[in-house]
Amino acid sequence: MLARITRRAAAPLLTILALGCSGKSNTAPSTLPTPTPPVCTQTLIAEGSGSIPADTLGAAAFTTSSAGRLDVILDWTFADSQIGLYVVRGSCSLEQFNARTCDFVLRSEPTPAKPRRVSASNVPAGSYSQLVANYSQRDESLSTQIFLRSEACPPVATNGEGGAAPLGSLRRALPF
Repeated sequence: MLARITRRAAAPLLTILALGCSGKSNTAPSTLPTPTPPVCTQTLIAEGSGSIPADTLGAAAFTTSSAGRLDVILDWTFADSQIGLYVVRGSCSLEQFNARTCDFVLRSEPTPAKPRRVSASNVPAGSYSQLVANYSQRDESLSTQIFLRSEACPPVATNGEGGAAPLGSLRRALPF
């Protein structure tokens, strides 16, 4: 047997049905979970110190096992020395460097900025060489650090990407 609904009983029922259809609800909206920010990871790939004679290109090989951003920090003794900083894929001979035909990942020609801090983003895993060019007429002492960082890491304070035009050819090349 069907029950009859009176007008008085039907009004609240219609109101409830209308609220349900309108998308309004008496319950508080659920909050979405906050996404976890990417984690900053970093690895010191290479570091060292030594000297580089005047008018010389020094080279040091290194490898990365994963992709990321290369951050290179280079410091030297005399603020007025003309020091260039480069990273190339694989290796680069003195002749290739002087012709600027190396596979450059990063180029920082001499600038007054000291210490030099430069970065190269989205660098794939592989074999690389850091090149330091001493265009000055005096020997220099230097120290360097190379980091592989994830793109989630804050950028280094870059001071020296680009720089002046290349200063010309160097006379000799030495490994670090």
